[in-house]
Amino acid sequence: MLNSNVLTLEATTHNGLHVAELAEQADVTPATIRYYSRTGLLHAKRDPNNGYRYFSPADVKRVQFIRQAQDLGLKIADIKSIFESVEEGEPPCGKVETLVRKRLDAISRQIEELRATEQRISSAIQAWEENGDLLHAEARFCPLIEMLGCEHG
Repeated sequence: MLNSNVLTLEATTHNGLHVAELAEQADVTPATIRYYSRTGLLHAKRDPNNGYRYFSPADVKRVQFIRQAQDLGLKIADIKSIFESVEEGEPPCGKVETLVRKRLDAISRQIEELRATEQRISSAIQAWEENGDLLHAEARFCPLIEMLGCEHG
């Protein structure tokens, strides 16, 4: 039994980490590892004997970095850009700060749009309550919506 464990460990160490092993060590799903590979964030080596993909033990940290960057709202393309900077020997922190600031601006705009939508919905509900039963009013589609008018040209 001990010998089979040693052989398994040696095989894993020699070839790197299988998808499931990397996923477990990085605390993500195997599907996440496959997705990161498809998008070019991870680069696996193929075993010529069996075709299995193997990842470097350093990819555990890479996956953790990807997750942290995503938690900051960065997109896959942003993270690829950061990795490209590192691979080209450029310090990425200036780029990271710019990307995060742009993401914050975009999220702020989305929040403003959501607040405006929330206001329109609240106003609609209030108008419906004030106008009573509109279900039987004459309208082409739905009198509840049609009575509100249109803000979009």
